[in-house]
Amino acid sequence: MQKQIITVISLLVLTACSNRTSTVFDFFSRKDTPADVAYVADEAGETNSQISGAGYHLVKRADRYAAADYIILPQEYAVVATRAVNKMLADVPAIFAADKDAPLYIEDTNVIDRYLPQGREMAGKTAKEILINSQMFNVTDDKTSAVYILKSSLNNTNTPEVPVLIYRLELYDKDGNLQGSWWDTLRQVQNDDGSWW
Repeated sequence: MQKQIITVISLLVLTACSNRTSTVFDFFSRKDTPADVAYVADEAGETNSQISGAGYHLVKRADRYAAADYIILPQEYAVVATRAVNKMLADVPAIFAADKDAPLYIEDTNVIDRYLPQGREMAGKTAKEILINSQMFNVTDDKTSAVYILKSSLNNTNTPEVPVLIYRLELYDKDGNLQGSWWDTLRQVQNDDGSWW
């Protein structure tokens, strides 16, 4: 097995050094050329920033969201959060059975994809409102006195052109042990009206 690995590496090095001016040292010390940022006008005449380098052209993620042919409204963030919270509410009585009045601290939602369109704070706001209005929890604003801590995150697990929103909830005890995890996704329906559900 070791002979095969050495043979493959040797072939790769020889292939990389195929022109007569390169040496094995050049293969290992090779530095890629730095990428340049270029501003180019698209068909509509709007200027978009693009990153260009050796053989590729990559549009920035924020510009890709801006050029998308859909609209993510705050209500879409609220829908995906509501779905995830409803899953949590179905399971959580068993977790809190030993101490129904255990203080719960709800952290602010962590938005992983920072380029998601405006209104993303609606996910965390909706989730917190549902949890408080359910009256199933003793919600506290003091994290140090909490027995349970609820963390949440919002992300796009796909491309900016075809987004798939995911809202995740994770319940931890005060010692940092995961007690439960719930999530749901929301994607745009592929039909003429472009609805999300």
